Amino acid sequence: MLKPLILTLAFVFPASALANNCPNAKTAKQGFVLERQGTKAEVRPASDHFVHVTNLYPNGKKQNVIYYKGLFQVSRTDDTAQSISIPVSDVRTIFPLALKARRAVTYAPATPSTVGALVSLELMVTDQEEIELGPCAYEVFAVHHRYLNADGKTTSEHTDLYSPDLGFVLAKRYPNKNGSQTLVRYDSIKPFAR
Repeated sequence: MLKPLILTLAFVFPASALANNCPNAKTAKQGFVLERQGTKAEVRPASDHFVHVTNLYPNGKKQNVIYYKGLFQVSRTDDTAQSISIPVSDVRTIFPLALKARRAVTYAPATPSTVGALVSLELMVTDQEEIELGPCAYEVFAVHHRYLNADGKTTSEHTDLYSPDLGFVLAKRYPNKNGSQTLVRYDSIKPFAR
């Protein structure tokens, strides 16, 4: 009788301990680490609604990215390139997100030496779903991105799976020519070691 009880507790306790180790809306403010196939993303909320992400790749490459609220990329820097998105419309109007919400922002892509033609980004929250990263599960908004050039022609599109609790994108869906989609997602998430 005692042995089955001990075995049951051994299986239940680790699962609950892992669940308690999942970043949530409260603990995400201290940052967290996402991992996928040897790549790490160290996500650290910064002041004034910005998020700083350090991407560490298996080949030793390091990249720093700044996002507005973890959704709109503002800048990206590594040892070989720098890029910045210069908003010409108010990025604050993207939020708050809600199901079926439509938003738009216009920006100019730039490098330290050039500024490109204006790009319009249309955002639409198409769905709300759940995504699992290891033992952790999160409600996410499916935010469809459609990029248009100055002539109004669509240049690219994809869907971000954005967690409002964590304030960051946990996966992306890319359309394929045959009508299917490719999902690129992180495999695990954990808080920063304390």
